[in-house]
Amino acid sequence: MPMFRFYLLIFIFLSNFAFSQDYALPPAKNFFTDAKQVWDKHTPILIMFSIPDCEYCKTVKREVIGPMSEMSEYKNKIIIRHIDANSFETIHNFYNQKISNNQFTSQFEVDFFPTVLLVNQYGDILEKMIGVINEDYYWTDLDKLIDSATNKLTNKIRAKL
Repeated sequence: MPMFRFYLLIFIFLSNFAFSQDYALPPAKNFFTDAKQVWDKHTPILIMFSIPDCEYCKTVKREVIGPMSEMSEYKNKIIIRHIDANSFETIHNFYNQKISNNQFTSQFEVDFFPTVLLVNQYGDILEKMIGVINEDYYWTDLDKLIDSATNKLTNKIRAKL
């Protein structure tokens, strides 16, 4: 019995550690609704495209975008959404049409993973990051793209007003 408890404690410890390191990004469901938030907050939408077996995708989720999604600084800076490019789950695109994640991925011509797009309220690409060139600088490079996309978005919204 004592050995069983020992293994049970080890199992619980390791499973809690594994779960605490896995970030579930907010899944894309309705970009039409998200577009309204872009108008209100003047923040771009960050869309991460990934596939389940991609190790770089898992790393980017775990070490960069997952932590960003939980930080208040970034909650005010961007709207984060995740697309599983292999999924046929239905979402609403920017024109409130129902399409699958797979179709949405094809519309943006994403064929390399992970791909991160920063888009405006119409789904126009403001900035793009394809793959992982340097893991050490990924967060910094993405942060610069977020700032650039935010500036582009703000300038476009001001120009239209």
